[in-house]
Amino acid sequence: MVYEARHSARLNYSLAGACLGLSVIGFAAAGVIPTASGSYPLAGWTIVAACFAAAFVFARRAMDKAVQARIDGRGVYAPAFASEPVEWERIRSLLPLRAGIQRIVRFELADPESSAAANPAKRAAGALDRGMGFGDFGINTTFYDRGQDELLAAVRHYRPDLIEGG
Repeated sequence: MVYEARHSARLNYSLAGACLGLSVIGFAAAGVIPTASGSYPLAGWTIVAACFAAAFVFARRAMDKAVQARIDGRGVYAPAFASEPVEWERIRSLLPLRAGIQRIVRFELADPESSAAANPAKRAAGALDRGMGFGDFGINTTFYDRGQDELLAAVRHYRPDLIEGG
């Protein structure tokens, strides 16, 4: 069983469209679309720029076909954390989180001193997360084409000891 997740194209295109739709507020505030309340060019064009920038980010994610998370026999691969998979032997525990619409699975390494993150900022963030009880790294499946339940099923397949009642 292999879990591979990518950015959800449908969701990201929808979010890009919503951002473009919200830019109408900026055009109205800038005075491009006449309103009875007058115009505020600086605020309006700032809103338009922010909406277009967010739409660009969402459209770029929608077109990105790269794997964002993979779970297979080698371990857990999260390119946002490390360029190589984290082997199963290095993982001590996991914590599935559900906060509002967010679906995140956090992983704790058995030896935090051998962090897989090459980036110093990610190592520091991992140390901070670990200190707060959230493990060393996580996979946020909220905007992926495959969700948290599928990720947990793949973990259960390879490491049933990490899942309570597994």
